[in-house]
Amino acid sequence: MVKKLQRKDEKVRTDKDVKKLEKTMIFLVKLSILSIPMYMVLKYHIDFEIIRDFIAFHTSHFLSFMGLSSQANVHGIIGLRNSSIVINRDCTGWKGIWFFVALMLSTELPFKKKILGILTGAMDIFSVNILRIVVMIWIELNFKDIFPIVHGFLWQVSMIFIVLMLWYIWLKGKIINCKR
Repeated sequence: MVKKLQRKDEKVRTDKDVKKLEKTMIFLVKLSILSIPMYMVLKYHIDFEIIRDFIAFHTSHFLSFMGLSSQANVHGIIGLRNSSIVINRDCTGWKGIWFFVALMLSTELPFKKKILGILTGAMDIFSVNILRIVVMIWIELNFKDIFPIVHGFLWQVSMIFIVLMLWYIWLKGKIINCKR
């Protein structure tokens, strides 16, 4: 009798595990499909000129507010006293926002909650990205030696962490009352 109960319990556990695995696979397939447009942007070198100019404009204002004289020019260029900074496509934070959106849309929660989470999270990522650019400009002006390390590694890892953290917080229902 005990052996029959053990086998039945093992089967129930196995069925639960299979269901979890199926949900995980569906999530990963959705995430992979939603990532395809990101690779298309990269492959065909699609530029986000309007977004670059928008970010350069706001970054320039933020720098001026901090006491660094700057002027946003066309093509995402921020003119400083003795140099200029180019805001390119990768400076816009589009990959982080796109991946965040893909993560959000890949979940099983209702679409309305996804949209609210996407809007909130995308604005958070956008704001952190502006802060990232301002900090990178400050580092470039004051600590040129560490700029490549901070830019090439630390900020990229930080942005990945921020995207995953925002998604996790949203999943746990802490953003916009997304409790299940």
